[in-house]
Amino acid sequence: MTSPDFMYPQPTDDELAAQQPSTAALGLGNHVHGASHSHGSVVDQTPASLNTETDHDGTSPAGTNRPLLGKLALVLTIIAAGLSLLVSIILGITIGPMENTGGYYFTDAPSWYQNLAIAFAGLQVLCAALGITGLIMGIVAAATSRARTQGVVAIAIAVLAPFISFGFFMILSFTFA
Repeated sequence: MTSPDFMYPQPTDDELAAQQPSTAALGLGNHVHGASHSHGSVVDQTPASLNTETDHDGTSPAGTNRPLLGKLALVLTIIAAGLSLLVSIILGITIGPMENTGGYYFTDAPSWYQNLAIAFAGLQVLCAALGITGLIMGIVAAATSRARTQGVVAIAIAVLAPFISFGFFMILSFTFA
């Protein structure tokens, strides 16, 4: 692209294309290795073997394994949602009958059930921590295009799972009371 004003020479399209950063994955960028422009000087003296996508030993540099963050966020949120839902179902089914037989606030409930309820409460806290971690990782994955779809799905699961889990717990605890 040259300027109609001939007093200020502008670079040609080939010269502008040669100045773009190399993008080996798309095949764009420094594609005119060794080509000359109109003044006879070499445009790009970078050797064709230099690839910015890999290190000197042929491995990809850190950060190029992009889909891992979104996939990890999705796995964490699925595990957290599944465990939370399972614990809520078990507690929802058993808490009503135990409260009927064991008294209000489990004063006369067997100690094994009290310990089980405490362990399940701790597991719910662990699931909440995993869900929050998956939510944060999903937001980062969606914002930085590291498996964006998986990141968005992880965000949706992490946001909806506590409501669904608590809803199941409430419905089942009143149903089996």
